[in-house]
Amino acid sequence: MKEEPTILGIDLGGCMSGNSAYIYAKRSDIGINIIERFKEPRHKTPRECAEFLQAALTRHSVDVIAIDAPLSLPKALTDPSAHTPERKGNGEILNPYLFRYTDYFLFERFGLRPMPPAGDRIGRLTARAIEMLHNNHYDFPNITLQGRKIPIYEVYPKQIAQALGLQQYKKAPQQLFEQLHCPVDERLDEHLLDALLCAYAGHEILQGETLYPTEEAAEEGWCFPLIR
Repeated sequence: MKEEPTILGIDLGGCMSGNSAYIYAKRSDIGINIIERFKEPRHKTPRECAEFLQAALTRHSVDVIAIDAPLSLPKALTDPSAHTPERKGNGEILNPYLFRYTDYFLFERFGLRPMPPAGDRIGRLTARAIEMLHNNHYDFPNITLQGRKIPIYEVYPKQIAQALGLQQYKKAPQQLFEQLHCPVDERLDEHLLDALLCAYAGHEILQGETLYPTEEAAEEGWCFPLIR
C-alpha cells in the first residue's frame, strides 16, 4: 500500500491575535483527510508564543509544512549590494526595499497584491516565522525537526484558491471541500480554511506542482505558487 504523506498547513497569525490556525492532514489518492485541527490561544509573552509554535511543529511527524507567512525579508534591507531581477511596471511593488522579488512575481504572474513583509500588518508575522526558522536549523527549503529535514514552503492561500478556481471559498466552503475531496467540517473558520489550503498545496508543491525560484529569489526567499 502506498504510504500517505502527512502535511502540516499553518495560517500564521500574531501572538495576541488568537487567529493562528493549524491543520494536520494526510494526502491519499482519494483526497485530503484531516488528522487534527486547532487554533492558537492568545499569548502574553514572546516566549509563550515561540514555545507554542515549536510544539505545534512537532505535534505529529510530518513530511512537509506549508505556511502562510513570509519566511524572509527583502534582501536589500540587509545587504545594500544585493541584486534583484529586473521589475517592470509602476507602483511600490517595484521597490526592492519593500517587496521581495517573489512578491513582485506573484503580482506580475497572478495579479495578486501581497503586503510588504516588513509592513505594519505583516512584519510581526515575518519576525515570528523567521524566529521559528532560526530555532530549527533552516537551510532553504528545509528545517530540521526531531533530527529530520522537512521541507517548509511559504505559500499564499489566495494564490492557491485562484489556482483551484475558488474565488469565494470563505463564503462557500462547500466548494473547497468538494475540490479537495475532503469530508465537510463546518467547524473550520476562515483561518482554518486557509490552513487547509496550505496543507493541500504543501503536498502538491512537494510533488512538483509549482514554479521553482530563480537563483536570486532563492537567496532572498520564495513564496511557492501552486500551478494547475
